[in-house]
Amino acid sequence: MIFGNGIRPSWRRIGQQCVCVLILVFCLVGFGMGLSQDAIAGIYDDEYDGNIFILYASNAGLIPPKVNLAAAMKKEMPTLIMFYSDDSQECKQNALVLTQLQAEYRRDLNFMPMMVDAINSRRNYEPTEAQYYYNGQFVPQFVLIDASGQTILNQNGKMSFEELDDPIRDLLGLDPRTEPLVLDRPLFSPSPSADQTFFGEALRGLQDAVPEE
Repeated sequence: MIFGNGIRPSWRRIGQQCVCVLILVFCLVGFGMGLSQDAIAGIYDDEYDGNIFILYASNAGLIPPKVNLAAAMKKEMPTLIMFYSDDSQECKQNALVLTQLQAEYRRDLNFMPMMVDAINSRRNYEPTEAQYYYNGQFVPQFVLIDASGQTILNQNGKMSFEELDDPIRDLLGLDPRTEPLVLDRPLFSPSPSADQTFFGEALRGLQDAVPEE
């Protein structure tokens, strides 16, 4: 009898702890879903929400660029520059494209997202500096530079993965794709580490609500 009375409080405490954990999980999922819905809505407006690569591509590793253009040229490594603004919906949508390209070509191509607000319009930049190639007016702007410093592509406006993938493959000497690449859409989140949280998977269902282009 004494043994039985000693067990009951222990099981009661375990039950209470389980209830607390479940409540915490539901609160975190609800909070995360609210943040995710805000991010999904924000990708289709020209409002400032924060850094586009963190918010809309879950990729804090792209910013700031790890290798500048001069260093890439010295290593004879081609570079893809994306000039962007955090308050442009086209830039927001292309943040995901640049992330997907980085996943494919990060070992062969230097990726340089450049925030145009940080460019000094009064300074004369050199061809070995990424800012030299900015058109001064429009975002997004994509510039693809080969290993010798020659400009292969200079395009204004939103671009699809395929529109950038084709010239990149040609530059790298790769065969054209015969089948479309199946791309994964990262979790929309306010944090690049949100995918690793225990409620991250619950938010992935919201991705189906994002209209495809």
